[in-house]
Amino acid sequence: MDYDRSQSINGMLAPADLKRFSKRIPLTWIKDACLDWAVIAASFAVLAITQNFWLILPAILIIGNRQHALALLGHDGTHFTICYDKRLNDGLNDLLAWMPLGLTGDGYRNLHLLHHRDLGTAQDPEIVYKGLRANQWDLPNRLSSVLKLAVGDLVGGGVIDYKIIFQYSKPTKSSSYVMLGVWHATFNAALIGLGLWWVALLWYVSLLTSFIMFFRLRMWIEHQETDTTQRLHLNWWQGPLLAPHKSWHHWEHHFWPSIPYARLSEIRKLISNPPAQSLSELIRRYETCEVLPSGTSLKDRDTQVSVSPCDVDADARA
Repeated sequence: MDYDRSQSINGMLAPADLKRFSKRIPLTWIKDACLDWAVIAASFAVLAITQNFWLILPAILIIGNRQHALALLGHDGTHFTICYDKRLNDGLNDLLAWMPLGLTGDGYRNLHLLHHRDLGTAQDPEIVYKGLRANQWDLPNRLSSVLKLAVGDLVGGGVIDYKIIFQYSKPTKSSSYVMLGVWHATFNAALIGLGLWWVALLWYVSLLTSFIMFFRLRMWIEHQETDTTQRLHLNWWQGPLLAPHKSWHHWEHHFWPSIPYARLSEIRKLISNPPAQSLSELIRRYETCEVLPSGTSLKDRDTQVSVSPCDVDADARA
């Protein structure tokens, strides 16, 4: 049975339920961040103990996957969903999620709020980014082509994508640049001082390769071939691999960004329409859909204008 839509927001969620589901659960966010860091630390520990050359690539894949998971926790904190104290929210978010990835919460927030505001339009930063990487996001497209690009990320093809991400979400305050520099200077100095320079090296290699690969794969399942957001269901292994921390509930997130990620599955139980599709169903859609060149806005394709990264940055600073 569908959720009772009487006196509801967006025709779906009652205000009382929105308030209830939006309650902050900081310990859940902190626990998940610590678990991600524990997996990363364990990967480095296995390499240190075994000193097995053939384990380096699996370690890079695992580290990049958890870097991607940290970015998704950072994304949630961007909406102030960690705790009610905004300074504490951003402090935790920067320290444990964004700064280790070379980014800052204030820079990403300016970019990301534009994405929510202009979703699916020619001004949407994600549409602009896909236009800059023309052909990579063309539809229709086969899974084999997407995986080929993902493999390319592992050999350095995604470095330019990381550069674009940084340029789009660069810090808005000089103090953020200082804190970002302090974080990485401390991180590197501590590791080098302990004789663990290779840990720092693999951290940045993972960031520029497998992190970008997982970033790419997740973007394929969120806003492609729609002017809004795909409603998707991932199984027990697809979720942690492609969209950690329940971020595959992205349809729900765009309707109610104030709700912490850990509660989005509860919203899905209440609201069954539109039905969620499986990953295999989405892949088949991408293989047979209409022709959509990279960067096409379905909301205003007939009046689409060209938007440069500088335009997006100017809007973000306004």
